[in-house]
Amino acid sequence: MRRSGGVRAFHDDKRGAAIVEFALVMPMLMVLYLGGFAVCQAVGTWRKMSDATAQLANVAAQYTTMQASDTQGVMAAAAQIMSPYDTTNLSEVMTLITVSAGGSATVTWSQAYNGAAALTKGSAVTLPSNMLLPGMSVLWVKTSYRYTPVVGSGYVAPITMNDQIYSAPRSSATIPCGDC
Repeated sequence: MRRSGGVRAFHDDKRGAAIVEFALVMPMLMVLYLGGFAVCQAVGTWRKMSDATAQLANVAAQYTTMQASDTQGVMAAAAQIMSPYDTTNLSEVMTLITVSAGGSATVTWSQAYNGAAALTKGSAVTLPSNMLLPGMSVLWVKTSYRYTPVVGSGYVAPITMNDQIYSAPRSSATIPCGDC
């Protein structure tokens, strides 16, 4: 039996349903895709920054003595580790801490890079309890990165990522820095 035109024919016609469904679902899929992309970029950037922190501590811990130029050179190497991410927003602080016979930890020397603030020589710091061995020296590397999302930067404020690591000197009991 053939149906006649009118309302019934319009109701049974399914030719435009797919485009309507696509128009309804597409905005949600785009938000999901772009949000996933933004999260992956942020995680990738944090991972690179974390790797840079660990490698800076690893390289610096191998020195037996340093100069201020050595610390700056080691910290400048972070640009290679952070590649392809922009390092203008990466700041770093490298600090040698010495634990006294009484168990108090103080700054022996501290160097900053790219706008960070170095710690004051002789100032007290808090170390994890397993590092408070009298006479022990500890290298403390802190990094900070101000991440601006590639997608959605108009809606999401820049995120400040921080990382730090402690490392014992590898080739000597301490790492003196003559002009730090």
